[in-house]
Formats: sequence, structure tokens, C-alpha cells
Amino acid sequence: MLAYLRQTSPVRLALFLILGLTLYRLWFMTRMELVPDEAYYWLWAKHPAWSYRDKGPGVAWVIWLGTKLFGDTVVGIRFFAVVLSSGTGVLLFLLARRLYDDRVALWSLLVASVIPMLAVGSILMTIDSLSVLFWAWAALIFWKAIHRDKLADWFWLGLAIGAGFLAKFTNGVQLGCIAFFLLWSKEHRPLLFSRKVWVMGAAFAVSILPILIWNIQTGWVHYLALHTRSGVDKSFQVHPLELLTFLGGQFGVISPLIAAGMVTAMVALLWKRPEDLRVRFLMSQFLPLYGLFAFFSLNKAGQLNWTSPALVTGIIFTVVYWREVVAARPAWRRGVGAAFAVALLMTVVMHDTDPLMNAARRVTDARHWQPLHDPLRRAQGWKDFAAHVQAAREKTHANLLIADNYGDASLLAFYLPDRPTTYLLPQPYGATQFTLWPGYEVKPDTQALFVAEAFPIQWVPPVMKKTFGEMELVDDFWSQYHGRPMTHFQIYRVGLK
Repeated sequence: MLAYLRQTSPVRLALFLILGLTLYRLWFMTRMELVPDEAYYWLWAKHPAWSYRDKGPGVAWVIWLGTKLFGDTVVGIRFFAVVLSSGTGVLLFLLARRLYDDRVALWSLLVASVIPMLAVGSILMTIDSLSVLFWAWAALIFWKAIHRDKLADWFWLGLAIGAGFLAKFTNGVQLGCIAFFLLWSKEHRPLLFSRKVWVMGAAFAVSILPILIWNIQTGWVHYLALHTRSGVDKSFQVHPLELLTFLGGQFGVISPLIAAGMVTAMVALLWKRPEDLRVRFLMSQFLPLYGLFAFFSLNKAGQLNWTSPALVTGIIFTVVYWREVVAARPAWRRGVGAAFAVALLMTVVMHDTDPLMNAARRVTDARHWQPLHDPLRRAQGWKDFAAHVQAAREKTHANLLIADNYGDASLLAFYLPDRPTTYLLPQPYGATQFTLWPGYEVKPDTQALFVAEAFPIQWVPPVMKKTFGEMELVDDFWSQYHGRPMTHFQIYRVGLK
């Protein structure tokens, strides 16, 4: 078997790997319930717009297309997540192949397939599916552009970065990555103020017009959202533990040994080969993004997936370095194998946590069991949650559904049988996408249900006290998934006196 694999073309093996992963993911995506963000983006797609509260329109447009093809189903929502992840695999292979050779490209694809964050993210329809694909596409175009005297390459480069920006604002940092490379690479420095860069910038500006138009129409809601999400809406303060939380989280979602290997490769290549054009290119697509979020993490640790586009080139230079190390010192092959095996095991567990969680419950006192420990908790228990709410609706004849957060409201809208319109309590304009849509009206015959993740009964949201005179607990339960408790909810009947 090993002899056959060695004799088979890396290109053919890569095609088999991508095809196999695609078929598996198309099957597996239906076995996981939606996560809150997916349901939220599905609601966005039900309200077509030029953009949305804290992100561009890309993810909503893709989900809209998927649901037109396959209906308002899990398949409709997630189909293009799998397609996009396969496209990212192809682009990663092509980039690594163009920079080095077929073997580096194949190993880069293999490493990407076992990194937990990328593997699980390939099934979920979130902004990262689009973001990583367009980052990889832009990197490939940029490498071509600096080796060919074609103005069209720079035009397409601007469009690719702009398309990524329509999905995730992080992709705009890639413009800075390009500037960083042009400054770093002496022979390419004249390009920095050339007509080619102006063409790239113009193409980028044209591609993000939907976001600009929407912000003008809505009062620059994106500025309000990003100011809050950055963690510096009040003041910037240095908290070293926040930075350690960010770094530790990165080691967790990449996998500890591969992350350690990536850091080692980065330091070694910068130290030994800073003049290598390929090293500078790969690092320029990696360092600015990680540096930016590490800086913000000094104040408050950001989301772990924010750095995912940088892994496109991070994986390639890691493979390049460790292939050379193993070739020079074969004993390191065991260490590389261990890193791959640990990442693979983590990815397998992330696809089905039931055995691990059930084993943990058996050795843990039930009174101290915390479902928060389950890494897949955000994709579990929502069907049971909706069943409890539906039973409460039938019992109380409720005609208005209010949730305490956008995720629960979105999941109820998807999983309840009649797909009702759901609402949040009134919030400041721009706090969530719900504030840009029509709110609920309270009439004399209104019978509402308020669904909340459990809070003490003595605490009642002030806005609910003001609007409703009656509040009665209808149900207090833990949503269940395969017999395990997931999230503690309470359902209240609220109405006018």
C-alpha cells in the first residue's frame, strides 16, 4: 500500500483526498444540528440586504442561494460550506505547488485536513468558509502578479480581497499584508506606488460598494458594531492574561503540536532565510494578521477563528521547514508523526464527542457535571429546545415569541414547525441585526412567551416589567442531546394585566 502511494502522483492523491473529504462532509453535515450563528445567518438570508449589522452580505447571499436550491434545510444552509472548503483545499494545493513542489502541496493539504478548526469549520456555514477561500485565492493571484507584468492580475487581486471583505472584514487586512511584503522585498518596493497597486485598490473599492451603500443608508452601523467587538469601546488596557488566553486558544484550535511546529518553523525561517522570496511572501500573509489580533488581545482576547485565514500560508511554511528537518535528521519523523496523529485524533473527537462526554460523565459526580465542557455543545440540543417551546406555545396559545439573545431567537425560527417570526426584547439601534427589522407590537390579545437561558426568577428584564404586567414560569428545563443535558432554559408566559 505504501509503495503504491509513493508511486502515485501527488496531484492524483490530492484529488482523491479532496473528493473523499467532500463526500464525507456532505454526508456528515446533516448529522449535526445548526449552531446559533448559522441560524442567525439563515435569518439574514430571509431578509435580503446589501449588508448586515456586524458583517458583510457574503454569507447571507450564499445561504440564500443554497436554500433556493435545497430549501430551508440543514443541507440548504450548509451545502456551500462544504463546496467552499473543497475549493480552499484546491487553492491551498495550487499555491503550495506553485511556490515549491507537488509533495509540499500534498502535505500542506493533509495538514489542513487534520487541523481541528479548519476541519470542523469546513462543515459549518459561517463567514470563515468564504473568508479563507478568498484569502487563499488572493494569495495565489498575488504570487502570480509579482512574477508577471499583467495589469489584469492586480485587478483580480483587488476583486478577490474585496469578495473576502464582503464576508469578513478581516480580509481587508490582506491589503496591509501586500503592502508589508512590498516594503520588505526590496526588488518589489517600486510596485508600492505603481499603477498596478492603484488598480488593485480601485477594484477593491468597487467590490465593497454594497457595504458602503448599506452603511450610508443605516447610519454607519458597522462602525458601531466593530467598535464594540474590538474590545476597546471604552479604553485600551494591557491585560497579559488576555494575551495568554488568546495564544493558548490558538494552540487548542490548531492542535498543540502543530501549533508549536508552526511557531518553530516561523522563527527558524525568519532567522535563517529572511532573504528567501518565498519565505517573505508566506510570512507577509501570516505575521500581520496574527500580530494585529495578538495586539488587540493585550486588552481582550478575541475569537479564536479570527486568525483562520493566516493558516493558509502558515501551513505551507510549516510543511516546508519540517520536511527539511526530517530529511536532515530522520529521527524527527516520529515527532512529526506524533503531531499529525494528535491533530487527527482531536479532529475525529470533534466530529463526535458522545463517547468522550459519556465517559467523562461516568467518572464525574453528576452534581459537578458541566455540559460547557463539550466542545460541540453549540451544535447540540436545539431540536429538544424547540420541542419544549412548541409544547409551551400549544399550552398557552401564545401568539408572540421573544428570546433573550439572537442565537436562541434564530434557532427557534428555524426549528419550530411553522417557522414563526421571532423577536428580541427592545435593544439600542444596531445592537443586533434584529434592531434593523420591525419589532413586535403588544395588543390587548397578545399572549407572549419569553424564552431565556435560565436566570433567577427575582430578576426580570426591566423592559419586560415596563411592557408586560404578568409573568409566569411555564417550563424550566435542560435541553437534551442523546440523553445528556446541554443548556438550562426557562420559558415564561408574559401578558398584559
